[in-house]
Amino acid sequence: MILLLDVGNTRVKWAWLEYLELAPAGAVAHDATHRSWQSEIEADGHRPERVVASNVAGAAFAAALRQWASSQFGLEPEFVTPAAEGFGVRNGYLAPSALGADRWLGLIAARRSSVAPACIVNGGTALTVDALDGDGRHLGGLIVPGLQMMLDLHAELGPATRWPAGTQPDATAPDCVGRMLSGLANRALSLLAAASGGTPRCILTGGDAPLLAAGIGRPVEIVPDLVLTGLAICATTRAP
Repeated sequence: MILLLDVGNTRVKWAWLEYLELAPAGAVAHDATHRSWQSEIEADGHRPERVVASNVAGAAFAAALRQWASSQFGLEPEFVTPAAEGFGVRNGYLAPSALGADRWLGLIAARRSSVAPACIVNGGTALTVDALDGDGRHLGGLIVPGLQMMLDLHAELGPATRWPAGTQPDATAPDCVGRMLSGLANRALSLLAAASGGTPRCILTGGDAPLLAAGIGRPVEIVPDLVLTGLAICATTRAP
């Protein structure tokens, strides 16, 4: 049994991989004490043989994870890091590590499910967009603040910056921001379609995926556990 951990900026998602069967188990916000996610995973009652993780929450979280995995299971976590090439995907960044581990795993999962060109949109704390062509080449991507981060900024700016005057911006802000982020995804899809000469898949993941899907206006695939699927592939397959 393998414990898979998808550590984002604000949440930890985990799944158990047994006999090549992936069973997503839960998600919880992580805080400075780390006890919330640790106790939730311990409550599952499983004892893994390996711990494989994607971590974009920084060095402090990695250290806490190492300490917990060692004391709880006697294991050293295996952190997946982006490579120049692997699992049928060629990283588009000159410095491969500049691509977040979660984005790398999303590309791997998308490539394993189909060789068709794909645009992967992850709507979480940040919104990321990555393009993958039919040959497995990562054509690049971008990262911008996600929906909640933008709404928090809107709230901090205060009434003096609201526009246009006489409207109710608080009631419409989530919809406006959602439309803007969906428009960004749509633009990326259009550019990928022009580059590939076809209609790319649009794969959405992350907590804001349903909201983004409503604004994109074309067929999409919502895959909530895309990063965990990529982790499962890396944990059980040798990179060619």
